[in-house]
Amino acid sequence: MTKVVNLARHLRQQIEQGRYPVGSAIPTEAELQRRFDVSRHTVREALRDLKTQGLVSARAGVGTVVRAQAPAASFVHGMGTLEEIIQFGEATRMKILGHESVEVDEALAGETGARTGQELVLVSLLRFRPKERLPVGHLKVYLRPEHAEVIGEIEKGHIPVLRLVERRYAVGIKEVVQRINAVSLTRAQAATLSGKAGQPALKVTRHYLDGQGRHLMATVGLYPGERLSHNTRLRIQPA
Repeated sequence: MTKVVNLARHLRQQIEQGRYPVGSAIPTEAELQRRFDVSRHTVREALRDLKTQGLVSARAGVGTVVRAQAPAASFVHGMGTLEEIIQFGEATRMKILGHESVEVDEALAGETGARTGQELVLVSLLRFRPKERLPVGHLKVYLRPEHAEVIGEIEKGHIPVLRLVERRYAVGIKEVVQRINAVSLTRAQAATLSGKAGQPALKVTRHYLDGQGRHLMATVGLYPGERLSHNTRLRIQPA
């Protein structure tokens, strides 16, 4: 179980037990880092999880404030292993639409898990199943600048970008934090995907971390509902 999950669970229990009442502020990010000996990224991901559950919200000049003692009703869908993500990547081909350097602002920091002010290389891709002309989805890949040379290899084979980064730069991706949201396609997104504006879609956001919890890359995928289903098999472990 990841440090993010452990921290989010601990804070949630503290809120549910009344340690942090509704309307009160929980400890600052810096204090949580020191208290639990975790990275700033871990703290922010844990707080983002609590925000998604509707338990806390950010308030200017105050910090992170408790807004509810119990989470709002929601459905969280997880994927078991990194290999399942890799297999999906190997089963599709990529077409590059373009790439550019971007500076991470506050909104992009929340999307990618990178720090504000950091420079990243954004690669825009269409993802296709073999022998199909209609894209299954649109993928934005956020790379560290020192890893940008893999862009030239993306269209050469069915090798996921994360594997290209690992092999070329001898880094190890040990953890993937995944978030799946239901969205509707905007007019521009529909045009890119040959779909219809307002069409239901899945937005799949992934942050790729090394063994020390450091950010290596991020992806944001957009998949029209009828083109992708997300299936998970859960196995009960013996006591």
